[in-house]
Amino acid sequence: MSRRVVVTGMGVLSPIGNTVAAFLESLRKGVCGKEKAESSEVGGHSFPPLFRLKDFNPKKYGTHLLDPFIQFAVAAAEQAVADAQFDIKAADPFSISLSVSSSKGGVCTVDRLSERLQRAPSAILGARMYTSAVPNFADQWIARRMKIQGPAKCYVAACATGTVATIAGFRMVAEGQAEYCLAGATDASITPLMLGGYRNMKALARKDLRPFDRNRDGFLVGEGAGVMFLETLESAKKRGVRIYGEILEAAHGQDSKDPILFDPKEHALSHTLKVLLKKTGIVPREIDYVNLHGTGTKHGDLYETLELKEAFGDQAYKIPMSSTKGMTGHMLGATGAVEIMATLLGMQEGFIPPTAGLETKDPQCDLDYVPLKMRPHKIATAIKISMGFGGQVATIALRKL
Repeated sequence: MSRRVVVTGMGVLSPIGNTVAAFLESLRKGVCGKEKAESSEVGGHSFPPLFRLKDFNPKKYGTHLLDPFIQFAVAAAEQAVADAQFDIKAADPFSISLSVSSSKGGVCTVDRLSERLQRAPSAILGARMYTSAVPNFADQWIARRMKIQGPAKCYVAACATGTVATIAGFRMVAEGQAEYCLAGATDASITPLMLGGYRNMKALARKDLRPFDRNRDGFLVGEGAGVMFLETLESAKKRGVRIYGEILEAAHGQDSKDPILFDPKEHALSHTLKVLLKKTGIVPREIDYVNLHGTGTKHGDLYETLELKEAFGDQAYKIPMSSTKGMTGHMLGATGAVEIMATLLGMQEGFIPPTAGLETKDPQCDLDYVPLKMRPHKIATAIKISMGFGGQVATIALRKL
């Protein structure tokens, strides 16, 4: 029998705050974490403005020699354990699982060391690159530091990675594979290769990230990590700790027509949402908020809008929705996990995070996107949507207890 799973701890590193408290305050205020310059320099190349972390010191965690994606994961995981008030040293190490992933792994390390390795091949340098490059080494380093010996999973699903990783952690606890799980994702993709690739794909905005805006022209890249501590409802009640919310269910989908664009005729997102509603028993009028993928691309935002109408019918116009990427930037593999956390914080505190950057509504994107300013609102039931290049779709339903 499936067990009820709740979120009792959070850890976040984001362009709008490196603690849960700072992140929450920024969500309330609609703070934009974008660098103020007209452009950002990376490796001697000029790119559109970035959403970088601010004031993060990996030396505090002793991870400064590792790739930033591992640095971010370790810091977020330690925050989550502390926030959950969980004594990890007193727990059975085999009862704790891990599902912390990344969309790409250590591309910063590959960028930094690849030329050196080509000039002077070295087994030691090759091993150093490998152990800082593969996505599952975030799990490995967290396990090493915290002496965790339970099951570890690492699903990669492009920009849906954070949500997919959270779902995998939810399943492990719900099915009794583990009693606890650290679940989420991390991403550090600010390198010339990755940014150049996104620019050549015409996915990057020139200056501003404006989800659902008439003048939107793409996303801007962010970085960071979000990790949550999951346990059963029974365990959380027994420990007497705060519960951010319950994970009700999840559903996955796939669009196989194009590596980048979703085909409106395939209905991958609307089908996935309908599956989620069927699994949970939720009807559209019971949904209080939807946290959207909302990257600010012309095609993507319109596709998401059309699919929400397909899934929810006329009720789609009555559900408040928002994309938080206008505040955090597109944190790529980490974005889904961080946005689940934004949804849970809004649920706890009674407000909807705004869609920052939405100044002039696109007539074709005509739903309620809560532009510019947060809105006080009671959220009992919410849905998070994530999509990724390669056609990945992931949705998760959350409930306040």
